[in-house]
Amino acid sequence: MNNYGVVPAVSLALFSWALSCPVFTEFYSDPKDVSDQEGEYVEIRMDDFRAESLYVQFESKAVMAFAWPEAERFVLVHDTAKCTAEALQGASQDLSQELPRASVACGSLGKISLPNSRESVWKVWAGTCNDSVTVPRPKPGKVIQRVGLTDKWEFVDASKAVSVQESADSLLKNLLTAGTSLLRVTEVHHCPEEPMPEWVELYNSSEYPLPLESFRFCDRGGALGMSGDSIRPYQAVLVSKDTSSLRTALNIPDIRMIQVSLGFLNNTEGMLRLCYRDSVIDSVYWKKGTVSCPSGFNPLSMRREFTPGYLSKNARNVSLVGDAAKAPVVYKLSSRVVSKKGSPLRVLVESEYNVTLSLLDSAGRRVWKSVVSALSNEWVKVPVQEYLGIGAAYVSLSVGEYEDVVGILVRP
Repeated sequence: MNNYGVVPAVSLALFSWALSCPVFTEFYSDPKDVSDQEGEYVEIRMDDFRAESLYVQFESKAVMAFAWPEAERFVLVHDTAKCTAEALQGASQDLSQELPRASVACGSLGKISLPNSRESVWKVWAGTCNDSVTVPRPKPGKVIQRVGLTDKWEFVDASKAVSVQESADSLLKNLLTAGTSLLRVTEVHHCPEEPMPEWVELYNSSEYPLPLESFRFCDRGGALGMSGDSIRPYQAVLVSKDTSSLRTALNIPDIRMIQVSLGFLNNTEGMLRLCYRDSVIDSVYWKKGTVSCPSGFNPLSMRREFTPGYLSKNARNVSLVGDAAKAPVVYKLSSRVVSKKGSPLRVLVESEYNVTLSLLDSAGRRVWKSVVSALSNEWVKVPVQEYLGIGAAYVSLSVGEYEDVVGILVRP
């Protein structure tokens, strides 16, 4: 979820205009334990940009054209029939690096064979977006992974993803066993005004993606998702039995919704229990005096609320057991006022995770972006003078779906 701090609420929609282009992130050119045909892949991070088609070219080979992948990771392989979430465990996803994406789509490499003994050049483009990279000479059994949004690459063991996934599963189990609420019910609308259907808001309060197939409303319908589906860190989703009608009624296109057979929620008295597998991790109870219909309420405050897809900072940072949850990024600006002819703006970024640091102009459009590596804890120079004009602007710091935006002023 987004914490817009000093930014007025009417400006929230402007930040969805921030442009994020598809970029190459990983190449596995020289598999060690399987054949090249089985193991080679190229990964593209899709981010928020949208277009009708995506184009990829390897050196002077024919351009590969794909219908726009509705996913956050697009992986090119030789056999797309075997391209499942399980088969893609070779794609390195270190929890200490940028957080894993929620979904995967696959495309075919065709007859292209990735070079094993030399550098290679790749291009990807869509609309006004264009990314061109020179990939270093491969090493046997190593994934070639991009360092943030730079032109630098590092080599990672391909087998690392399996142990990372096992560690993530163990971590999730341990956190839930300890009574920490990772997925919470944050808003309930049991008697909305017609024709809006009943809906419930869920929020991932952790810095990890949570597998939706492992969560469900106890005794109400099935799992919240299929294998490979997840709710991203600090993301809120709306759950309803009729997401089409709910989307029409709310008219907020950016909110993620999940269709689940919730049954009917009693208007006068009722209960919802959220389960992780067979264990209850959250429960909500309401009665006639909780709120007056057609209002909904926030179970954390037990007050009337209608903020679909958005939580205040206080609501996001308090767990079910009452403990304060640490924000994924802590930062400090050298100044909130910057002169076009003066010293550059510097931002101190402290985080255990990769942080996306961005400049937004007065209209909320992203004009510059960089990734600050996890645990770097350093002052980062932000090129305000080069990318912004005189007037108001914003600095954005984000990890997963979590975002802090702070206003700055640029003077002559």
